Amino acid sequence: MDLSHLYTPVQHDLERLQSLMEQELASDDPFIAELVRHVLRTRGKLLRPALVCLSAQASGGAGDARLWIAAAVELIHIASLIHDDIIDDADLRRGEPTVNVQWGNQIAVLLGDYLFAKAFDLLSRVRHPEVAPTMALATVKMSQAEIMQIKYGQQPHEDEDVYFRIIAGKTAHLFSAACKAGALVAGNADAAPLLSTYGLEWGMAFQITDDALDLTSREEFLGKPIHSDIESGKVTLPVIRALRDATSEDRDQLVRLLSGPARDGQREELFQLLHRYRGIDYALDVAARYSRRAATALTPLPDGAAKDSLMRLAEFVVVRTR
Repeated sequence: MDLSHLYTPVQHDLERLQSLMEQELASDDPFIAELVRHVLRTRGKLLRPALVCLSAQASGGAGDARLWIAAAVELIHIASLIHDDIIDDADLRRGEPTVNVQWGNQIAVLLGDYLFAKAFDLLSRVRHPEVAPTMALATVKMSQAEIMQIKYGQQPHEDEDVYFRIIAGKTAHLFSAACKAGALVAGNADAAPLLSTYGLEWGMAFQITDDALDLTSREEFLGKPIHSDIESGKVTLPVIRALRDATSEDRDQLVRLLSGPARDGQREELFQLLHRYRGIDYALDVAARYSRRAATALTPLPDGAAKDSLMRLAEFVVVRTR
């Protein structure tokens, strides 16, 4: 499925967004300008801005406020990735050196802070009273979830509830806020809760699938080093499933393999155990259920090109290769 084709109803918005972000992040300081160029060059697929604009269009349309929100949500996302790369000691992001590798952790922290600040500067221009609080709450939940992940998510465990709480906070609530904000600035109070639900369910499907792809994809498709979750000790749904269903002997082996950096042979043994207990298949089945709930949330919206793209994005989220 071609993602760019799904963006067709808002392609002009996304082209304008590029110019808006370049303009808003422009700086007379050569070093800051270099950092900004790096950030804009290593952006992802603009899923969050696209969802803002598609949600606004599906709710009846909106003025330029939708672009301010789209830019803000993308900057929040980029800032969180910069900080994540510091925590994970990552060296690549979409084939480019991470900010922390190229310029050090101090610059990376401050650049992330700068992008967060710029995002809320943009949101302050949106006159709808619920937009900034909606985005702020999602950002708070993101920070809480990252703390939870460090505290709970890096020790082998079988608690799916902990995992779901973490991914809801670090990923799904920002998607939910993006979709809700698009409806709010379109002036459609009835559509806002529907699209908020869509974004939450879609975001859960997205993160569960992303965690499965970390185990199954190729690095050039995923845009980051594969097996990074395993290497950093993050406990994802395939692992939880395998730990829960494994025999006592296999469970002990899984815990041992997950407790330290794995060599190639050990990594292959780990993957065999995950496949033996259908960990990856189980995770993808759960992601598909979230995807179906996302599509169902859109049912009351009037038909149109934007709604059609949102529906097809609900399918895309679980069949994508990146």
